[in-house]
Amino acid sequence: MKKIIAIFLLSFTILTAQTLTGIVSYVSDGDTIHMIVKNQKYKIRFYGIDTPERTQEYGLEAKEFVYKRIMNRNIKVRVMDTDRYGRKVGKVYYNGKYLNKEIVKNGYAWWYKYYAKNDKDLEKAQKYAKINRLGLWRSSKPIAPWDYRKSKKKWK
Repeated sequence: MKKIIAIFLLSFTILTAQTLTGIVSYVSDGDTIHMIVKNQKYKIRFYGIDTPERTQEYGLEAKEFVYKRIMNRNIKVRVMDTDRYGRKVGKVYYNGKYLNKEIVKNGYAWWYKYYAKNDKDLEKAQKYAKINRLGLWRSSKPIAPWDYRKSKKKWK
């Protein structure tokens, strides 16, 4: 009986914790932020996108793009998962806009197809940025962040 109650409570918690609404307190980089919800801090990783690393071309521009839109502002995060680092992974919304999509559409991130293969909004946004050569797509051979990270590990 205790197991059933515990499973029910866990299920209820998961169902009710699907959306977080709070204030952005820090922008780590283009795809990771910190937010405060009712005096509790959360680290949020943007769902379905990967921005260049800070030491990579367009990394600082990606961070700036996010910072200008949501720093110290109220946002909503639709939590999709929790990653291996304990961060909430989510779709971020501000002023009724899907920020993850806006970042990709403006050429500051890749659609992370491996993790969000069914997100057609992100797929379309990336096609738009590529066709219009926006942001990182201005480069003749942009390096995806996952490839950049792998190359850095090889040299350590």
